Amino acid sequence: MKQRFLKTAFITRLGLLLTSWAFVFSVQAQKKMVITVDDLPGVTQYYRTPDGKYQMNQRLIRHFTAHRVPAIGFVVSSWLYRNGVPDSNQVKVLKIWLDAGLELGNHTFSHKDYTVITIQDYFNEVIGGEQITKQLVEERGKSFRFFRHPFLRKGETPAKKDSLERFLARRKYREAPVTVDNYDFLFSQAYDNALLKGDTAAAAEVGRHYLDYMMAYVRYYEAQSDSLFGRPIPQTLLTHANTINAAYLGELLTRLEKSGYSFVSLDEALNDQAYQSADRYMGKGGISWLHRWALTQGKKGAFFKGEPEVPPLITQLAGTR
Repeated sequence: MKQRFLKTAFITRLGLLLTSWAFVFSVQAQKKMVITVDDLPGVTQYYRTPDGKYQMNQRLIRHFTAHRVPAIGFVVSSWLYRNGVPDSNQVKVLKIWLDAGLELGNHTFSHKDYTVITIQDYFNEVIGGEQITKQLVEERGKSFRFFRHPFLRKGETPAKKDSLERFLARRKYREAPVTVDNYDFLFSQAYDNALLKGDTAAAAEVGRHYLDYMMAYVRYYEAQSDSLFGRPIPQTLLTHANTINAAYLGELLTRLEKSGYSFVSLDEALNDQAYQSADRYMGKGGISWLHRWALTQGKKGAFFKGEPEVPPLITQLAGTR
């Protein structure tokens, strides 16, 4: 009798364990992420020359190729010019992205803040952002279709926000949201400064902090999406074309894969119903779309707690104190 009871208990526990494993595997199998890269052809103090930026982007692309990531880069068009004419070295950066089968989008002409300029000036920025890049994309039979807001700012008044949304729709753009916002640029500034001083030990420490910080941010926004939608959603990660990502993005992608993520295109992610959520946020802050949706749904302060902080060491090395 006792043996039968123990056997039954064992089978029950085993069944529960297998069910638990199956649930974890199912949740992980649903974890998807888009990798977006702002500020092409790049923002870096270490790779200062046009040829250096070309090399930096080659390193970024190698990471994407190795991990089969359908990344999208957003171009600031004015940075493709030198003395008022297109710089072939900078334009070459866009070509290697397209040669690798990656997508490019519009990040305006000169990366101005919509909350400090007029509506028409910003419209001109959007149109200016089509220079060079749009033609390169369309020459390959593809559509130039995604727009990323500089500083993630969509307008601080109803008139500005609504006008921009209508204008982008008329020009057949889809807005490129960000769910996993972060401060990777501060880590890159710190990393640049360490490299320029020849302090390889400090640079390596910045890299270690960067990987831990980015994974903490991913976990934070995973919890946010679970709270808001009751399920995982395809996350959209914000990164920049900078030095630290050229060095460490491959390791970050490996960590993401080990935590259960597969990488998808922005187009695929936007098909998820979560991205159809209402966004009535207006303000001067550039915030994650998850937070926009949460504020629209009436979420209060407690919902937003726990956001990871940049370590003081990084702030100090970045020279922002």
